[in-house]
Amino acid sequence: MSLTSFWFLVFFAILLFVLSLLQQLRKKHSKAVLLQKLCLLISSYLFIALNDWRFSLCIAAISGFTYYFGILIENKKSKSILVFGIVFLSAFLAVFKYTNFFVNSFRFAFGNDTVTLKIILPIGISFYIFSCIAYLVDVFKGKYCAEKSFLNLALFISFFPKLTAGPIVRANEFLEQTKEYHGIELKNIGDGLQIFVFGLFKKIVLADHLNVFVNDVFHAPSAYGTFTVMLAVLSYSLQIYLDFSGYSDMAIGTSKMLGYEFKPNFNLPYIAKDISEFWKRWHISLSSWLKDYIYFPLGGSRRGTARTYFNLMIVMIVSGIWHGAGWTFVLWGGLHGVISCLNKLVGKYLKKAGSILNSILTFVLVSLLWIIFRAESLQNAFDVFKSLFSFHDGISQIYIWSFVALTFVIVSTIVAIIHSSGKGSFKTRQNDVNGFYPILNLNSIFGASVFLTVCGLTLLLGYFGNTAFIYGAF
Repeated sequence: MSLTSFWFLVFFAILLFVLSLLQQLRKKHSKAVLLQKLCLLISSYLFIALNDWRFSLCIAAISGFTYYFGILIENKKSKSILVFGIVFLSAFLAVFKYTNFFVNSFRFAFGNDTVTLKIILPIGISFYIFSCIAYLVDVFKGKYCAEKSFLNLALFISFFPKLTAGPIVRANEFLEQTKEYHGIELKNIGDGLQIFVFGLFKKIVLADHLNVFVNDVFHAPSAYGTFTVMLAVLSYSLQIYLDFSGYSDMAIGTSKMLGYEFKPNFNLPYIAKDISEFWKRWHISLSSWLKDYIYFPLGGSRRGTARTYFNLMIVMIVSGIWHGAGWTFVLWGGLHGVISCLNKLVGKYLKKAGSILNSILTFVLVSLLWIIFRAESLQNAFDVFKSLFSFHDGISQIYIWSFVALTFVIVSTIVAIIHSSGKGSFKTRQNDVNGFYPILNLNSIFGASVFLTVCGLTLLLGYFGNTAFIYGAF
């Protein structure tokens, strides 16, 4: 069940209604808060089981393991127990996500006629495994105490809005809200609904229409003219941003309606002036996780230049592997690592070129790397690059949705910068902007009219074919 489906809207409406009824009992019955959280947990497992009942068994097993080891680590303060917990969780992820990749790679290298194993890929496994690892590490470091309520921890791990494609929520952010759960509030419903619809518009109106064009060109790049291939590469850069940030908006909006506040997962990544800034603005929850739990433990930039470059390479390769089980993702992550090292080396000289030129160059570079990320194989990536730079004739297609999406991204970026909390010049605001949601006052005629117009456009222009989220496979 996808967050874009009609049945999800029915599912969520029923859940919101039940939680609202329980909210009315909170003043008279102290158990109502507990019932609300239990209702959320049951709903999360129902959401998981509706995708595949086996997924719910996987996440239940991980929840039990994380709960037990969190308490054990707090009591024993043993690094070996922490290491075992991390290894177990990593192995769990590797078995379900990477077994077929290793088998196929072995078959390709040695020519063995092995059979691909039919191993399920549990929904959201990359996201909740990373959340669990962070939880165990933070408990070991004494950042907070191990959670004694299994209900609270199980809800943190399985909370359905963030499950399909993140964000990677830290335990302290979620559990603090769970312990002081305020429940359903009318203002949060209004704000959360607007954030959800904003994300839905980005997903099914823009990203899914772009997906049709991108799929056609990437499937047979040599059949299309160079300009059309360029447009497809640009379109994919827009598609993956609108798709993933759209899901994050929907997850954040849904969570807000349920009484939970999550930080923005994107912060206008395509205005980044270098690759380092790009990763501070793109998939922020993953970037910060990699920094805190891999880059810093490896020594960060504290152990000399060579070690800094090595650490950056490790972090970016892990990022590539996290994104998918394929050599294209390994190469994509490795190239981001190389460029991150080069940025460290010559970044101070590039700054002299000016922020606008640097942003354009960074966007072009990121877009070229997205080709490898999107390609079905290394050969497919090579074919796209060949078609991109051979300047040959072929099918010419001016896809209107590419220009609609580009206009939307540019206008929304400018509006976000103008409405940022920063003060001073446009450039200063550009540096200070920290996520932006165009939340309107629904009690006013103007606010209600704009919101209803966006809802109408979403229903009228939405693409209702294949609406799977790109990051839903990770």
